[in-house]
Amino acid sequence: MKLRITFGILIAAAIAAAAFGIRVMQHGTRNMERGTLDVGADRSVRPGLQVAPRTVPAENPIDTIPFIDLKQFGRSWSAAESAKANSGKPLAGVVNHHFLAADLMARFFRVLRLSRPDIKRFVIISPDHYRAGRGAISLTDRMYSTPDGSMAVAASSVQTLVDSGFATLENGEMFELEHGVGALVPFIRHEFPAVEIVPIAVRGDLDRDTAKNFGRVLSDSMDDSTFILVSSDMSHYLTEAQALKNDETSIKALTSLDEKFLSSAKDDFVDNGVGLLIMRTVLETKGLRATFRLLDHSISSRYGADKISTTSYINGVWIK
Repeated sequence: MKLRITFGILIAAAIAAAAFGIRVMQHGTRNMERGTLDVGADRSVRPGLQVAPRTVPAENPIDTIPFIDLKQFGRSWSAAESAKANSGKPLAGVVNHHFLAADLMARFFRVLRLSRPDIKRFVIISPDHYRAGRGAISLTDRMYSTPDGSMAVAASSVQTLVDSGFATLENGEMFELEHGVGALVPFIRHEFPAVEIVPIAVRGDLDRDTAKNFGRVLSDSMDDSTFILVSSDMSHYLTEAQALKNDETSIKALTSLDEKFLSSAKDDFVDNGVGLLIMRTVLETKGLRATFRLLDHSISSRYGADKISTTSYINGVWIK
């Protein structure tokens, strides 16, 4: 009798484990066949996930291959062949991190290279999609590896921001999972092989005052060769019609850098409003008056994805 009960418990546990495994796969797993992390329209976001801190040497690079499809990455550059330099000097920009629209990412960085070949450092402000950071603002000093070679991190700049008291240094697994940075780095390395990056991830619940205070600290480390880049998709999980309607509002807010909108926008408009608020504060603190120039506007349904639950993209730069 005891043997039957024990056997029954084992079967029930196995069924539960299998169900959990299926659920994990549905919410974002590594697609080993394609070599990518399946983030879809960010549906793999797991609220409350905490990655236990562990010590990882800074010389151990973060691999970007899981965030991209190598064949698609190679094909994406054909979309950049017609790119032309912008008039004026781009100071900051916003670009999608949803790899489905890799062509938009390639075109963004090609236009930027043609317009700003003098860039020596990118400050990347990504969402903390998984709420994995030990603080509301997280950084890493680990370098990245890409299909085109390694990407250096400006460790001294990272340490300065950590020393400000607003940010936490993460040397663990957090940035190994964060596609808001990882999906962009291969494109940066392709077009700007000699630059350094400062990877930053911010939680969506970061309050407005802290975001602005961090932006003021960040502005102190900005010089003429630094470009501030906000990694952000726009509306999520809406119908195509509603998403495009919301994007009209978002484009107006980006054009005016509407502080109220940026500090309160949710996923139905933008998935990194707080990152945009930090960027706005940097420009304001530096006394830089910039004009928004739209480079691309698209939506996942135009790439063959579902028209009922979409992700939209608005890419552009702020030009002096």
